[in-house]
Amino acid sequence: MSRHLKNIVMDGLKNTCATFVQLPPDSTPHTKGVRYFRVCTGIQCLWGAMDSEKEGRKRRKRIVVRPSRFRSGLFELYTYHFPKHWSAACVANRELIKEAQRQAHALEHAHTREALEWRLRFWHHYFTVCKGGAKPEPGLKPYTRFYQYTYVAIYRQLQNARQEAAKKAEELLPDLSFEPILPRPVQLPAVRRSAAHHVFLTTEEAHPLPPPIPASPSAIE
Repeated sequence: MSRHLKNIVMDGLKNTCATFVQLPPDSTPHTKGVRYFRVCTGIQCLWGAMDSEKEGRKRRKRIVVRPSRFRSGLFELYTYHFPKHWSAACVANRELIKEAQRQAHALEHAHTREALEWRLRFWHHYFTVCKGGAKPEPGLKPYTRFYQYTYVAIYRQLQNARQEAAKKAEELLPDLSFEPILPRPVQLPAVRRSAAHHVFLTTEEAHPLPPPIPASPSAIE
């Protein structure tokens, strides 16, 4: 039996409800590692993770299935690897989502004036959009649950507040301009040039001999 999680899931689908097909090698668009299959009669749609959550946490990946976007009647099976590192923007967005979820859960169980105002907003959205067919607010969809509506609405508000804060921060920063500093040519001092020149002199030029001592008159005689 194969130990690869993808092969284990594919074998399970083959034995139950799936028939995998091979696409032509020149077919486009095609992503490497994606397998295509058809489901048996009686199943209209199939999507989501096909492995258990325990296996996904252990192996740091999930085997996901969804209807094919480009090939009608086929389904896609691919591997979603857990990312090892998250970017700063992704971490900030996740914190924003968590904050919106916390506030939505708190409003769902609260009995304050703020929670009552959110209830009124939701019922107005429900009867005008879901029941009346009106166009929802920008960034929203027809939501039939109070938590869904409050979560998305709060998340959009937090996003707009963060974007406005970033714009204000950019406006407060002055326009900075700079000129590159070019390195100046290095010149040796005159003392160093004479010292360097003194090295290449000959021994006689560097250390001239003293003048000869004249002989005394008595020695000449």
